[in-house]
Amino acid sequence: MIKIPKINFRNNECFACLGRTRYKDYATDTDNVIYKVKNDNFSVTINDIDCEVRECRVSAFPYNRPWPGKQRQYSQTESAGFISFSADESVTLRVKSKKAFKTASVKPSSKNIKVGIQEDEAVFTLSNQGNYVLELDDTHNVLHIFFNHIKDYPDKDKATYYYGPGMHFPGIINLRDNDMVYIDEEAIVFGSINSVGAKNVKIFGGGILDNSCEERVTENCYENFTKGTFRIYNSENIDVSDIIFTNSSTWVMSMFYCKNINIDNVKIVGHWRYNTDGIDIVNSDNVTVRNSFIRSFDDTISIKGIYEYDKPIENILIDNCVMWCGWGKNCEIGVETACPEYKNIVFKNCDLIHNSVAALTVSNGCNADIHDVLFENINVELQSCTPCEVVQTEDGKPYDQNAGTHTPFLALAYNFPYTIRKRNPDAIEVFEREDRGNIHDVVYRNINVICDDKDVKPVVKIRSCDDSVIFKNFVFENIFVNGKKASSFDEFETVFENSENITIK
Repeated sequence: MIKIPKINFRNNECFACLGRTRYKDYATDTDNVIYKVKNDNFSVTINDIDCEVRECRVSAFPYNRPWPGKQRQYSQTESAGFISFSADESVTLRVKSKKAFKTASVKPSSKNIKVGIQEDEAVFTLSNQGNYVLELDDTHNVLHIFFNHIKDYPDKDKATYYYGPGMHFPGIINLRDNDMVYIDEEAIVFGSINSVGAKNVKIFGGGILDNSCEERVTENCYENFTKGTFRIYNSENIDVSDIIFTNSSTWVMSMFYCKNINIDNVKIVGHWRYNTDGIDIVNSDNVTVRNSFIRSFDDTISIKGIYEYDKPIENILIDNCVMWCGWGKNCEIGVETACPEYKNIVFKNCDLIHNSVAALTVSNGCNADIHDVLFENINVELQSCTPCEVVQTEDGKPYDQNAGTHTPFLALAYNFPYTIRKRNPDAIEVFEREDRGNIHDVVYRNINVICDDKDVKPVVKIRSCDDSVIFKNFVFENIFVNGKKASSFDEFETVFENSENITIK
């Protein structure tokens, strides 16, 4: 059985007007001051059944800047597509693209999906549900593929917010205790989910929550002026499953001072605006993210601490996710770490298909004591032709296409000071702490590194920038590089400073 959702449109079956945004101010190179729903670059069949392809804008290159008071230029983005369907059987996809191509591949590479090219079609079979990306020659104009289990939602008729097939424009959806939000798989909801203090909430359904209607208004991403697609404070027992989050105005999913949060099978795709981190877990505990796809234009998953909350961060699990980082770090602790302690942080069973600066990172920019961190059963794809990140310094200055390429860090741990904001009664204070936090007892186990350039050694950097703070007890166990187990650190480029008891076995 195969279920392929369709979109019921209210207008010309292509576009939705977004008149409330300032889109026209940064889309000066196009007349399409609208949200495009359908992607017409691809045509797809699944077991010979036509499948509608949806449009999503993504970053075209790693070009970022501190918040300039206006949004990123549309010319720095490009079109991509995604499909989301459910089946309880193997599926064969046939994909045609307007983009001419000579090679085709499906990521994650660890899944070993064989792609054939038959005339102008890429043809491949998926035997298991999961999240995939079809790349034609390169990473531009890709097709994201979300293959789901078939589900029924018996609780949907009990939902306090029910969004059936079609388009909906609710704006901010403010959660209250015991709310249920249902977004049908054939629905696009233009808005944002927001909570301050809600408990026992369920958000589900398989549809799209799109944040195109919102514009960012402040530099600070911690405060509740700009919501993004999902932002909650001081909330607990929140369950989010099967939702597709697109076009966020800032951090996509963020939670502050929360506990008991369960995120399962969400898709974060179509993000290109400044600081569109995938998931930010801020001074929260008992948070689980499973079975999800995250493509972000900033850190993919970031576990942060800020001064507003004097709360330790503990019991965080990231499990069975596929991640693509377009700027910054993929699996990151930090870089804001203004809290007493981090402990029991686990990333496992994940595929990091594209990285920017680094794949596995512990960035202690403030004062936390970070320990008992585990990276386990992770496939890391390191492309030597990864474009170097470039900071835009002025309006109108184009991205330098000759900025060069590099291979991202495999593992990075450091405590370089980070400028962070602290709210006082009369103002927001900006400062760096003089005391540096520590990092210790970190394990990297069963890491499979896939390097496209066999002559490149993966880089491992563990460095305390403070002579009085010594990092300790880092264990690298069963690390494989292109299928060969690493027996010593001679098989890596390493930087170890103010650190001790770093072992490989």
